Amino acid sequence: MRLTSLVILIAFFLSSCKTTQSLMDFGPKTSNQILEEEKVQDFADDSRPRLDVAIAVFDPNTPKSKNEDVWEQLRKAESIRFAYKLKLHIEKLDKFGAVRVVPDLNATSDLYISGKIMESNSEEVELDIKVADISGNLWIDDDFEHQVPEDFYTKGGYNEDSYDPVFQKIAKKIEEKLQFVSTKNLDDLKYISDLRFGMNLSEESFSENIDKDEDGKYFIKAKLDSSDPKYLRLSNLRVRDQLFIDELQVFYMNFDENIDTSYLTWQQQTFQEKQAESKAKGEAVGKAIGGILLLGAAVLAAVAGANSGDAGGQALGTLGAVGGGMAGASLLQDSFKKSEEAKVHRDAINELGQSLEVEMTSKVIELNNDTVELTGTAKEQFSQWRIFLKKIYEKEKTPEVEIPATI
Repeated sequence: MRLTSLVILIAFFLSSCKTTQSLMDFGPKTSNQILEEEKVQDFADDSRPRLDVAIAVFDPNTPKSKNEDVWEQLRKAESIRFAYKLKLHIEKLDKFGAVRVVPDLNATSDLYISGKIMESNSEEVELDIKVADISGNLWIDDDFEHQVPEDFYTKGGYNEDSYDPVFQKIAKKIEEKLQFVSTKNLDDLKYISDLRFGMNLSEESFSENIDKDEDGKYFIKAKLDSSDPKYLRLSNLRVRDQLFIDELQVFYMNFDENIDTSYLTWQQQTFQEKQAESKAKGEAVGKAIGGILLLGAAVLAAVAGANSGDAGGQALGTLGAVGGGMAGASLLQDSFKKSEEAKVHRDAINELGQSLEVEMTSKVIELNNDTVELTGTAKEQFSQWRIFLKKIYEKEKTPEVEIPATI
């Protein structure tokens, strides 16, 4: 009976070492209304129009309830850093126009990228990425993940971002999709981008030029003459809007540069802490099992000695029981120490979360003899800027109408 209980107890400890693995679910496939079924022949032609790309600050995906495995402030910092890292990797491809990080998807561009942080714990990163063009066609809706190799830092990765491969994968996937877009469709997308910017300024002014089909995709109804005053006003404000977003890039660049050293340190230390914690857990379980086996051997020795009719056999059995029991108890006590060591590692990881706030200084902008003061976060300032542009457009369209000066 005692032997059976021992076997069950050992089996319990062994079963606690098992792990489960979940499968990743992928989203829907891309639409083929813009993407051709085969690669276009002139993909490598440098004279092809280049799509501008807007990458929205990622969704940090912080849990609503308290979760010790996710540091809210660190995730918020990652939401900006990840968007900026993706920008840098797309720029390296040299296949697109301006690649900009934007506060949200309300900015005007030819191609949009949104991301959601599903996992980021220094050992692995998983991002939910969606890519769509200005006409409303979905190019990509996939999860991208990367597991950091165990020997990443032993092979000299101290000054490198261990997450870089995941951004390389995303950039490469977008480049692959671009190979299926014809030159005509590229031209159309860029023109739709202008018209949708115009719709944002004054829907009634551009409703005769652009519309939606039954699937909710935008299409060109009629192009404007390049000498049309409406088109000239649109073009001038579009350039000013792009310049404003370009100024935001300085803010995002400075943020990434300021956090870079601290973030790389967090990646390295947390990775090594997790590796040490995993090793400590393994040693704790191994020594606990060893202690149980010795205790079991001690029990068997005692039973054998008690059943022996020989006095010497009984004495040896007693010594075996005492010696095995002491050794087993010592190993069990040591395993508890190792468990405490693992807890220290967990506590050290929890302390790595830092409060990282994103702030922007206020700015005063003058445009066509009108001025506006922008305050608040990047998102709030961009929203105020767009309201200001709408009033400028209305004022130029109908100069005899008095437009309120405040926003």
